[in-house]
This record gives sequence, structure tokens and C-alpha cells, in this order.
Amino acid sequence: MTLTRNIQALLLAVLLGVSIFAQADPGEPAYLKAVLMSGEQFDLQAHRGKVVVVNFWATWCPSCRAEFPTWQRVYDDYRGRDFEMVAVSIDRNKTDLDKFLKKNSYTVPIGWRFDEREDDGFPKIRKTPTTYFIGRDGNVAMQQLGPMGERRLRSTLEGLLEP
Repeated sequence: MTLTRNIQALLLAVLLGVSIFAQADPGEPAYLKAVLMSGEQFDLQAHRGKVVVVNFWATWCPSCRAEFPTWQRVYDDYRGRDFEMVAVSIDRNKTDLDKFLKKNSYTVPIGWRFDEREDDGFPKIRKTPTTYFIGRDGNVAMQQLGPMGERRLRSTLEGLLEP
């Protein structure tokens, strides 16, 4: 009996166009508050007027680790241009993230999604890396699932940074 009711509820939600999953689709407002691994507070709302890249990644993801030097170069090159970046780790075990950060000297702001002080409006990350580009208006401008080459990353940023 319960299964029948669950199926009916799901069908009703689909018919009514109700989303049962969290969304952060292009055009929708983006929300993120975190305490970075450095101890600093990060509030996406405080960066309104800037282009912000939010990259969800993990230390166990080979393409994420391979891309990190690119993210660092882009972060260094675009800082001061109404641009911010935050890399949010989805590692379940914070110790793995701590080891990664000790071994690498990245300065990209890094948060941990499972910190009890972290709060965001992004959906569950099902593929790493997943990158959101937030426009100056605070809304999601674009989402990238999977790795993104440096050339495409830079051209995307240039397009969003144009006045």
C-alpha cells in the first residue's frame, strides 16, 4: 500500500512539474556559506558584483587533482579583476583533504562541504568535478560537469567578465 502511495506522489509531482531534487540551474540564485580550510568565512552574497567560480571536487578524483594546477594558475591570473573562486571538497573524510592540502601549496580558497558550518543551495554532486560559474548578479550563469580545459575555462571567464 505504501509503495502505491509513493508512486502516486511521484507521478503527481512529475505531472505538476515539481522538482524533487535540489537545483542550481542557470538563471537561478546561487547560495553558499562556508568556513574555508584557512579558517576564513566565505559568503557568496558578499561577492555579488563579481564573477565567482564554485568548483566541487574531491581528492580521490584523478581529473580533479590533475586540474588543480590549472585552477591555481587561473585564480592567480584573474584575481583583482572582479573575480573570485572557491573549491569545495566533497571528500567524506576531512583527513584526506588535510593531507592533500599539506602536500600541496595551493592558495585557491578551499572549503569542505561536510563541515557543519557549510550551507549551500547546490544539489548533491554526482560527478566530479562539477563547476558553477556565478554571474555578477549572483545567479548561476553556467554549470560544467566533468573536467574543463584551461582554454575553455579562460574563455568562459573572459565572456562573463566582459562589461
